[in-house]
Amino acid sequence: MVSTSDVSAYDQVMRTQAEVELRRQVSNLLALIENTQDAVWSIDQHYRITTLNLVFQQQFVAAHGRDIQIGMNHLDCLPPDERDRWRTYYDQALKGDRFTAEFHSDVTGIPAHSEVSFNPILTPSCRVEGVAVFSRNISDRKRADQALLDAKDQLQAVLDAVPGCVSWFSSDLTYLGINRYLAATFQLNADSFIGEKLGFMASSPGFAEFVKRFFQSSLQESNVEIVATVDHQPRHYLIVAQKYLQGEAAVFVGLDITERKRVEEALLESQERYALAVRGANDGLWDWNLKTSSIYFSPRWKTMLGYQEPDIGNTPDEWFSRVHPEEVDWLKAQLAAHLEGRSPSFEVEHRMRHRDGSYRWMLSRGLAVRDGQQVAYRMAGSQTDITERKRAEEQLLHDALHDSLTGLFNRALFMDRLSHAIEQTKRQGHYLFAVLFLDLDSFKVVNDSLGHIIGDELLVAIARRLESCLRPGDTLARLGGDEFTILLENIQDLSAATRVADTIHQQLQQPFTLGGQDVFTTVSIGIALSDTGCDRPDELLRNADTAMYRAKSLGRARHEIFNVEMYDRVVARLKLETDLRLTIAAGQTTPTLLSYPTKTADDGQDFQMRYQPIVSLSTGYIMGFEALVRWQHPKRGLVSPAEFIPVAEETGLITQIGHWTLREACRQLKIWQDQFAQVNPLAMSVNLSSRQFSSNDLLGQVKQAIADFQLAPHTLKLEITESAVMEDAQVATAILRQLKDLHTQLLIDDFGTGYSSLSYLHQFPIDTVKIDQSFVRCIGTENDGEAIVRAIVGLAHNLGMTVIAEGIEDARQMDCLCHFQAEYGQGYFFAKPLTAEDATALLAANPCWKPRRFLPASETGKPGHPMISYPIADTDAS
Repeated sequence: MVSTSDVSAYDQVMRTQAEVELRRQVSNLLALIENTQDAVWSIDQHYRITTLNLVFQQQFVAAHGRDIQIGMNHLDCLPPDERDRWRTYYDQALKGDRFTAEFHSDVTGIPAHSEVSFNPILTPSCRVEGVAVFSRNISDRKRADQALLDAKDQLQAVLDAVPGCVSWFSSDLTYLGINRYLAATFQLNADSFIGEKLGFMASSPGFAEFVKRFFQSSLQESNVEIVATVDHQPRHYLIVAQKYLQGEAAVFVGLDITERKRVEEALLESQERYALAVRGANDGLWDWNLKTSSIYFSPRWKTMLGYQEPDIGNTPDEWFSRVHPEEVDWLKAQLAAHLEGRSPSFEVEHRMRHRDGSYRWMLSRGLAVRDGQQVAYRMAGSQTDITERKRAEEQLLHDALHDSLTGLFNRALFMDRLSHAIEQTKRQGHYLFAVLFLDLDSFKVVNDSLGHIIGDELLVAIARRLESCLRPGDTLARLGGDEFTILLENIQDLSAATRVADTIHQQLQQPFTLGGQDVFTTVSIGIALSDTGCDRPDELLRNADTAMYRAKSLGRARHEIFNVEMYDRVVARLKLETDLRLTIAAGQTTPTLLSYPTKTADDGQDFQMRYQPIVSLSTGYIMGFEALVRWQHPKRGLVSPAEFIPVAEETGLITQIGHWTLREACRQLKIWQDQFAQVNPLAMSVNLSSRQFSSNDLLGQVKQAIADFQLAPHTLKLEITESAVMEDAQVATAILRQLKDLHTQLLIDDFGTGYSSLSYLHQFPIDTVKIDQSFVRCIGTENDGEAIVRAIVGLAHNLGMTVIAEGIEDARQMDCLCHFQAEYGQGYFFAKPLTAEDATALLAANPCWKPRRFLPASETGKPGHPMISYPIADTDAS
C-alpha cells in the first residue's frame, strides 16, 4: 500500500524533473535567440522588456545612443517622436493580432530596411500577456527587389533597342510582350499584345507553327528561317529562340535576312575571289581551328619555305618543327599569352627553316576569335618574309660601325671600345690594355705611282694581314687614309704589346701582289699603355700617335713606346685593397651581411649609398633610381666605385658589399614608395657584379630582400653587365630565368661596349637595355654616336625591350633620345647621384623635364637642332 509520504516524494521528483526540463528548454530558447542574426525582444502588457538578445541591444545603442536592459519600459527609452508608432503596434499585438511592419533607417550601424514581426504571447488560457518581436534585416531583399524592377525596365529598354523583331511567350502560347521594332514593322500596338494568344497574326503563320513545336520539344534553344508578309511584300527572317524560367517561357528574336538572301550568290562569288586572292597574296596566311587543332596553311605560306601544296599537312607541328630551336619556346609562349588573353594580338619575329636547310626571318602575326566566355576557339594570321629587312638592319648597324673599304671597325666604334677599356680600368685596377697606332710608310708613293685603286687594294690586303696578327678579342680599326689602330685588351704586361708589334713587322716583310706586280710596304707603330693615367680615349690615342711619329723620326719600320711610370699605380692598388679590407672588417656584423649606416663624409670610413634619378623621357618625370655604392675613405674622401669595385670583385669582397647594397637599396625604395604613392610605383635599379651574379646565394638574397621590405618584385630592377652574362651564356640564362621567375626586372648594363652579343641578347629574358654613356656623349658631335644610339634603340625595340640611356648631360642629348623613342634616361642633366636626403627632396619637388621637338644631327647635317625651346626643370641636381 502506497503511503502519503511516498506520493509526496514522487510528486517532488516529478516537479524537480519538470523544472530541469523547463530550465533546459529555456536555455535552449535563450541560446537560439542569442545566436540568431535577427534582433529579438519581448514586452509585457506594460511595455516592459522581458526578453532581449545582443543584436537588439547593439542596434538600439546604435540607433538611440543608449543602452536597454530587461525590465526597462521600451516606449520610455524611445525618442518622443517614435513612441506613438511603437505604442500603436504593441497595442494592436496585445489585442491578439499577428502582423509585420517595415522600418527604414539611415543610421549607421543598423539595417537600412527591417521587417519587424509582432507576435502575441498567449497563456494556456489564451490570454495575451505580452508581445514577442522579431526584427529581420531585409536590406538585401529590398535591393534585390529594386534591382529586379530596374532589370525589368532595362531589359525592356534593351529589347526595344534591338534592331530585330523580339517577342516572348509563356508556355501556354500567350504573348508576354513584344518590342518596338516588331510593333513598328507590322504596325501593331505593343501594349495590346500582352495576353493575346499565338496565331492571331495571319502575316506570319510559319512563326506560329515554329513557336508551338519549340515549346513541345525538349530543346532549350533553336532557330529557323521563315517568310512573313510586311507591307504586302515577302520578307525572310531568321528566328532564334531561347527558353527561360525552366522552360515556362521563351524569347524569340527575328532578324531580317532578306538582304542576306539577296547577296548569297554574290558572297559565293566573293569567296571564290578570296580563294584566288589567298593563292596570289604575297604573305602566307594561316587559319587555326583550336577545337580540332588543325591549321590551314595557304599555298604562299608553303612556298615561302620552298614547299609545294602536298608537302605540308595541317597540324601545328608543321609550323613549330620548322621554327629555329632557339626561338620555338618563345614563339609558343607568345601564342599562349595571346590565346589566354594576356596580350591584345600575336606578333613575333622568328626564324623558319627553309627546305634547303637555311633559315629565313619571318614575321608572324595573328588574332584569336573568342566565344562568349572569351575563350579562343579559332586564330588566323599571316606570315611575312622579312629576311631582307633583317639583312638591311644588320647592314645599317654594320655600316654605322665599320669602314666601308676594309670592313674594319671605324673611328666611332674604336673610340667606343677604347672608352669601354678605360672604364674597365677604372672598375678593375689590375686591368691593362694597349693602344697601337699604325701608319704606313711611304703610302703616298704607292698612290701616286700605282694609282688610288691599287692603293685601296693595298689597304684591304694590309687589313687582312693585320687581322691575322691579333687575338679574337682584340680590336682593329681604320681611322682613315693609311692609319690603323689596334686595341689590345686585358694584357699581362708591356711585352704582350711589343710581341704583337714584332709580329706585324714580320708579316709586312712579305710582298703584296697587286695589279700583277709585287708591292712592299712597312709600317711605323706607336704604343701607349693604359697605365699612363689617361682617362680619355683621345688622350690615349694622342699618346700612341705621338709614339708613332717618334718611330717615324727614328727611321720608320719600327715601333716606339710612350713612356709611363707604373710604380705609383701598383702601390696605389695595394693600398686600396688594404683599406678596403679594413673598412669591411670594421663594418661586418655577420659572415654574410654588412651593416653600414648611411653617414656623412665626416663620420669616418664606411660605405654609403647614392641614388641617381632615372627619368621617363616621354613624361619628363622621375620613375625610379639607380642605387650606387660609394666608399667614404678616412683620408681620400669619397672613392669612386670604378676604382674600388674591381678590387672587391677580384678579392671576393664584392659579395658582401653587393648584399648590403641590395638590402639598403630595397629599404630606401620601400620608404619612398610609402612616402610618394603614385599609380606606377617608384623602381630601384641595383647593379650585380660578376661574382655576385654567379653566387649561389643570389636568388635567396633577392627573395629575402623583397620579402623583408614588402616590395612589389617588378619595382626591383637588377642590372647585369654584358661580360657577366657572357662568361657562360648557358649558366647565365638559367640564373636570369630564375631571377625573372621572381618577377624582378632585368637590365643589361653598358650595352654595346663589351661583347655586343646580338646573337645571344634575344635568348636572355632581358627587359631593358642600357646604352652606355660613351655613345650618348657622341650625340651632336662629328662622331657616329647618333647612328650607334639609333641602331641600339631599334634593336632593343625589335627584341621587345625598353631602353635607358646613360650619361645624358644636356637638353640636346635628351631631345635626340626622345626622337629615337628611347623610353628612359639618366645623367647629370637631370641630377648627379644624390644622397637619400637630397633624393627625397627632389622627389618632393616633383620636377619635370619636358622634351623639345628636336632633330638629330643625322637629319639636319648639324649638331642637334632644336625646333622649340623650353624651360628645364629647376633642380639643384643638374
